[in-house]
Amino acid sequence: MPTIRERVIDIVKKHVKVAEESLVDGANLANDLGVDSLTLFEVILDLEKEFACEIPEKDSNNIVSIGAAVTYIESKVAEGTAK
Repeated sequence: MPTIRERVIDIVKKHVKVAEESLVDGANLANDLGVDSLTLFEVILDLEKEFACEIPEKDSNNIVSIGAAVTYIESKVAEGTAK
């Protein structure tokens, strides 16, 4: 079974056209990967669907990198509000 990190990267990969080696924890979604606000919204929706969770807008504003997305989803899984 893929890890949370692998699942997050797969989702981001669907929305950006960058080299796979650029998809690292420290990659800033906007500055490094070229994610605009509409694409970020689509990424958030896909994360919600993939992990069966709700990501409130106030939390989505903090998802600025792949690492931040992974950490956020890991916390949701730990509290039992995501799969």
